[in-house]
Amino acid sequence: MLRYLTRLFSPQERTASAASAADARPRVPVAMHWFADTRLPIVDWERLHEAGNAPPHGEEAHVYWDSAAQAWLEALRDALGSPYHVTGSDDFLLLSTLEARPAQVFLTTCQRMHARIRRNLGSLADDGGWGRYVVMVFDDPDDYYDYVGHSHPDDGEYAMSSGMFIQAGYGHFVMPLEQIDAMEPVIAHELTHCLLAHLPIPAWLNEGLAMNTEHTMFPQLAAPSAQLYFPHEIAAQHAAHWNADSIQAFWSGKSFLATDDGNRLSYDLAKKITALSARDEAAFRAFVAQAHLQDGGLAAEHHLGFPIAHLVEAVLGDGPWQPQPTRWHEGAERGWFGW
Repeated sequence: MLRYLTRLFSPQERTASAASAADARPRVPVAMHWFADTRLPIVDWERLHEAGNAPPHGEEAHVYWDSAAQAWLEALRDALGSPYHVTGSDDFLLLSTLEARPAQVFLTTCQRMHARIRRNLGSLADDGGWGRYVVMVFDDPDDYYDYVGHSHPDDGEYAMSSGMFIQAGYGHFVMPLEQIDAMEPVIAHELTHCLLAHLPIPAWLNEGLAMNTEHTMFPQLAAPSAQLYFPHEIAAQHAAHWNADSIQAFWSGKSFLATDDGNRLSYDLAKKITALSARDEAAFRAFVAQAHLQDGGLAAEHHLGFPIAHLVEAVLGDGPWQPQPTRWHEGAERGWFGW
């Protein structure tokens, strides 16, 4: 099966029949605004909004922002060169080197995942915005990391990833082509971020929801046999890593940007405490709707009926686990979420 998928999704010369669904949509001229001195074309969405040329609501607004998204992807396509191209479906725009058939399979998968995740999230999911969801699949890993580098501060190192949701401006998700064999879990994870992007929730809750959605849809990924470590080894790693300082990096979101084991352990802890908090569905939905990244969800804990520190206690045992937002030097990172 993996060999078949690899053949199916390998970049090939684009055939004449590979007409882009993006071309068939109504389109209007958009005066784009770009950041200067970037390695690839990056839209200054704030300036585009401030220009005030977009219709305020309705189908005209959707067409305007969809047109802006197409212009954006076409500029990236031209910068990256052949064989990159833009294709589309009802709800998605795709920049990739995929030939017509695999591109259609990819977009069909996105559509199917979108419908299922929306049903699972219910009222927590965004009810849709203006313009289609944007997905980028980079043929060269260097192109992938070159692009996502625009979403990081200039200094520092960041964890490797096999997919990333970029919140800044027009929210979109990106992945390297080398991950195409595992595309369904990546799409499920990043689409969850897309559908929750309107909520200012903490990174731990955002990642916890994405991981639990992914593992609900693909339970084999959560099986003990699929993990790098035995459960007792993971428990020992958690015990060694978390303390009064590192837990504040978790609540603030900074630990999800780490390049050491703190990154992996942050995702695991987020998955576990999100699953625990979701046992009472009604209380959990009320909590998610009100939780805020600025305090790690602290002000919304009354919706759960207990302190959120108790969630960490259930995994790690007693300890100094209470969020302390006043100790954080910066707000929780919200520019991107990776997988």
